Amino acid sequence: MSEKELIAKNIRNYFKNHENKKIVILPLRDLSGIVRDILREEYDLCEQFLVDNYAFDMEHIFPMDKMPDPYKECVFFLAVFGTTGKVLKEKLSEYVSADRIVDLLYDEEREKVFQSDSKVHIDFACPGFAKCGTTSLHYALAQNPKIFLPEGKETWFLRYNINEDTHESFKKHYEKAKGRKDLIRGMIEPSYRSQADEVYRYCGKDLKLIFCVRNPADVLYSYFKMTMRCDLGTFSSDSVELAMMDEFGRVCPEMFDKWSQQYRYRERYAHYIKAFLEFYPMEQIKIIAGEELYADVYNQMNDLQEFLGIAEKDRIAYREFPRENIGSQVVKDKTGLEINHELFQLNLKLTRAGDFQSLELLNSLRDKTEKITMADYNAPMLDSTRQHLMEYYMDDICELEKMMGKSLKGVWY
Repeated sequence: MSEKELIAKNIRNYFKNHENKKIVILPLRDLSGIVRDILREEYDLCEQFLVDNYAFDMEHIFPMDKMPDPYKECVFFLAVFGTTGKVLKEKLSEYVSADRIVDLLYDEEREKVFQSDSKVHIDFACPGFAKCGTTSLHYALAQNPKIFLPEGKETWFLRYNINEDTHESFKKHYEKAKGRKDLIRGMIEPSYRSQADEVYRYCGKDLKLIFCVRNPADVLYSYFKMTMRCDLGTFSSDSVELAMMDEFGRVCPEMFDKWSQQYRYRERYAHYIKAFLEFYPMEQIKIIAGEELYADVYNQMNDLQEFLGIAEKDRIAYREFPRENIGSQVVKDKTGLEINHELFQLNLKLTRAGDFQSLELLNSLRDKTEKITMADYNAPMLDSTRQHLMEYYMDDICELEKMMGKSLKGVWY
């Protein structure tokens, strides 16, 4: 069952038993667009407003502590996985009763997987952060014969639908390591930054965690460009990126300035790491600044291998660090964005299914298609955008510095 099918099922179950049609959606994330589409297309309804503590405009999107008065009469449709959903649900219960909160992603099959006795044993995970060198880290660690990682880096298993079928597909990624007690099994899954609860429930208390971080303003710009290559979000009729292509006509620094106001919350690293600290002690967590890693590859990678429990005799002496997934291209126009998005969604589907043969054919098609739909883009962000972003991130950077036990002054600011 896809995310859309699961959401549609839970909405259908709600309206089967309730008459209140004053709906509020939260948070403003990828899946909220799917909820809005279903309400409009199947029930001819429009939400009263949306709730998001980071991306609010005080017109139709509000932070939870400043919701307009009618909220007491509304029902809240919650559409987000992981720790974020858990935290939002707990916070929302301070404002409305539990019977007014509908978890659109509730699924009994997820619980069966977490209680399964056939889970893959994972020794370490890297649940963040995207555009901080996680792809390069995957290829670097995969060079060590004592470490086993899935060939394609991300499986997205815990990010989306968790059920018996996707669990079996996930196991396929680790078949080659089956019975090998000498291997350290890992997963590099930067999309799991909001999945602390799922990571803990699947991987257990002994898991070691790696977090790759980089200047958050630069990372947000990189993520923007990645989005404008294939739109990694779940498309809906009111996609922010499609609307901006209509407004600006092409990707440009001014488009990023507007886009960043809605998505800047993504790079608050300490905020996400704190969720993992509820399950794991700091001794089991290693935070690596990408800028420092590239400046001192040998020592940084030696420390990381030691952290993972690799004996000194089995460690690789890294002299350079691979640079992967740099991504300096963006789509030429709106049509290219729509085409690349559909191909990315197919890639996601095949990866979850563990269909590696079809993946190889699809990636060949994507390479050819991207030569037509994309163009080089190297324009720097506006100075004013960088200044505003760094001011926004500074409190989170201070928290991160405390976690790391050192200052990032001279590295990021």
